[in-house]
Amino acid sequence: MPIKVGFLIGKDTDLVEDEKYYKLGDAQFLTDLPDKYRVDPESKEYVKNCKKGTKGFAHADVAIPWYIHKHFDDIEVDMIFPEEITQKRLQSNLCNFVIGYDVINSKFEGEKRYEQVTKIFKTCGNIIMPSWDVQDFIYIKSRYMKACIDAGIPMAPTIFAIKGKRSPAKLLSEIKARGWKTFVMKQSMMAFSLGFCKLKVEDCEKDPKILKDYFKEYPDCPEYVVQEAIEGFTRNWETRCFWFNGEFLYAIANKAAVSTEDGQEVIITGSDIPEEFLEAAKKIGREALKVLPQLKTPNGAEVPMTLIRTDIGCSDSQIFDKDTNWDPNSKTFFLNEIEYGGTTYFIRHLKEDWIPKWAQLYAEKAREISSKDDSVEPKAKRARTGPLMKRPAAKAAGA
Repeated sequence: MPIKVGFLIGKDTDLVEDEKYYKLGDAQFLTDLPDKYRVDPESKEYVKNCKKGTKGFAHADVAIPWYIHKHFDDIEVDMIFPEEITQKRLQSNLCNFVIGYDVINSKFEGEKRYEQVTKIFKTCGNIIMPSWDVQDFIYIKSRYMKACIDAGIPMAPTIFAIKGKRSPAKLLSEIKARGWKTFVMKQSMMAFSLGFCKLKVEDCEKDPKILKDYFKEYPDCPEYVVQEAIEGFTRNWETRCFWFNGEFLYAIANKAAVSTEDGQEVIITGSDIPEEFLEAAKKIGREALKVLPQLKTPNGAEVPMTLIRTDIGCSDSQIFDKDTNWDPNSKTFFLNEIEYGGTTYFIRHLKEDWIPKWAQLYAEKAREISSKDDSVEPKAKRARTGPLMKRPAAKAAGA
């Protein structure tokens, strides 16, 4: 019998059925993908939830498992829509890779849904990949950020404003004591840059309502991540490295729209990334991986980590934090953020087709987990070599 593997899908920002991808990869394997897995670009809803005739497009979270379904006969793929997530469904699979939808997404669906999904993830055991302790370590940014600081990994000067222990006046006092002139507000348990803002200390002193309004708008956030604004961050490349099994795969680098001549975000990859930026990002990223909890299989066996993305920024001008001594006349690279499997893969922006490679990595990880599970028979480790065999879509969807 094949290994049954779940994939938690739910992306609408990582297109594969796109002209950019067609120039570097073969999308023929998506020809028989059921339309219900495609996303309407206007409403961002799955086509199955739209009016008849709506045209949708596949994203990376669906394309990768579908490629596995088409090419690896020792793996039975179960693509799980967000509304289909239950403990029973997850436990029907050997393991379930978070590749699209996760707990952060559930927060946008209301507190009840968030509590429901969190409970499922917490109590289903290590059949979620990565496991809950890894996810939670990344969701609450202070956990990995403090661990990185303790490990000597450079980070922007940071204050954590914890729910129940914060106030606008206290935060502003802490910021002033550090000597900052400008700062940014971020949030744990948040995505899509929601809750992000850049403020001047001078403005907040003149008008206390600025911070008071922020606190009123986001009272339930577990922690605000408050950092001195790094001016070089917007004009230099932010380099995002992708890792699997602790090994570097590729990187993309981007410049924010606010710092480009035409006001559009710029994304580069491969050899277009300046070597200085890439090598610094890889060096810092490797160190950041070391602070993460050990990934374990459902039966507790240790295995190398699934997908992690490390985002590295660059400072090249004066910062004012009293405890930080970065040379304003040279580049200082620093860890900005860590993300995991549900992140954006940037498939269509790469210089080569990474869908088959991602499929291979996830398939091999499933086999590795299976090999450490005493209750599962060893499976043949092979891809199909003959003409592609089509399986019923219902089986691939776990219906």
